[in-house]
Amino acid sequence: MGVEYNLNGEEIQKLVLTVYDKENLERKELSDLDELKDLPENKVVWLDIIGLSKTETIKKLGDRFNIHPLIQEDILNLRQIPKVEEYEGYIFTVLKNIFFNNLNDLQTEQISIILMGNLVVSIQEYDTDTFQNTHKRLEESKGVRKELGEELYYLLIDAMVDNYFIILEEIGDRIDKVEDELLDKPEKSVLNRIYFIKRELIFFRTVLWPTRNLVSALTRAEFSAIDKKNLFYYRDIYDHVIQMIDIAETYRDICSGMLDTYLSSIGFKTNEVMKILTIFSTIFIPLTFLSGVYGMNFVYFPELAWKYSYLGFWIISILITVFMLRFLRKKGWL
Repeated sequence: MGVEYNLNGEEIQKLVLTVYDKENLERKELSDLDELKDLPENKVVWLDIIGLSKTETIKKLGDRFNIHPLIQEDILNLRQIPKVEEYEGYIFTVLKNIFFNNLNDLQTEQISIILMGNLVVSIQEYDTDTFQNTHKRLEESKGVRKELGEELYYLLIDAMVDNYFIILEEIGDRIDKVEDELLDKPEKSVLNRIYFIKRELIFFRTVLWPTRNLVSALTRAEFSAIDKKNLFYYRDIYDHVIQMIDIAETYRDICSGMLDTYLSSIGFKTNEVMKILTIFSTIFIPLTFLSGVYGMNFVYFPELAWKYSYLGFWIISILITVFMLRFLRKKGWL
């Protein structure tokens, strides 16, 4: 059910509680959910659960805040697609964070977010510092600390989408490097890297499209917990997702173009090799004919009795070679 280890194979679970209003912010780490006392009024409470090694934490969370059992199952079932659902009194959202793992390959983690008035609960699959910048923004800027849980809910979704831009930028840098190698020295390893990047973009696209549907639902004022005054914030996120889908499609087209360039380069190299072989064959055709004629075992060869026949043979061969080279160069084949 739950993920029991972080990226380094260590069993983890951290509970980080952040309570703030416009003037003050307090953050502390809880050892257990039982330490979460009565929630303060007129303040935003953010409970960030990092790691799912202790599945009983989700059960306690469900019992404490009356979260539907199906939601608890979805939190622990890490094969969910990005989606948003409204239940009585709260909104449940599933998102996929994308990051590069220790092998420098793309990997996803499931992040669930629950919005209950001024309480926001985020559940992260791994300890990847997904919301590190959000914590920093809340600490450094009072203007970000609005006294509404929905504002924090928006910030978390926005942080996830902004992270997608970073991943796309890294993929773009990889494409630039492969293009340079392709033009400089096209090899089979370059071809493998092109296919690898294409698979990464397909993987990325499978996350972007359901995320697009999720944010689109938030922009349509379908949820009572979302203030209609804030819909333009979600429209901005939607525009970013659409922009990234377009960028990903552009990168896929570039990769397809690089494949064509690679095949053209290989074909050009093959043609160059065949051209050289054909030139040599063409030059040696008349020479082969002469050597074949004088290699026959006839008795009566008039030239054999001539004193300068051997020298004459080589002079004729050299003249034929020079003539063929000039002829091929004049035609532009050499």
